[in-house]
Amino acid sequence: MSLQASWQAMVGRQGWMVKLMCGIHNHELAKSLVGHPYVGRLTKAEKILIVDMKKSMVKPRNVLLTLKEHNGNSCTTIKQIYNARSVYRSSIRGSDTEMQHLMKPVERDQYIH
Repeated sequence: MSLQASWQAMVGRQGWMVKLMCGIHNHELAKSLVGHPYVGRLTKAEKILIVDMKKSMVKPRNVLLTLKEHNGNSCTTIKQIYNARSVYRSSIRGSDTEMQHLMKPVERDQYIH
């Protein structure tokens, strides 16, 4: 339960004291949980699907549509798709920066740079 409270410093002591002003909610309940990080989290199967679709160069908006088709109750947002793709790219790169990752095949294949 969300409480509207007034926080006051305790004079001469360490810590805080809560003075309850009103014990009721100061807002209506949310009608939709879209955008809530816990509800919109991706399952392991969805993460694998995102990686497979990224390898096939599917656009993020189409990835989101596919996830919504598989699960009509999904609260996943496009931001979570972008984040999952970013995590995948970072896992491929390892500890290298993007520039180091780019330069490895250039040097390996002996391109002039």
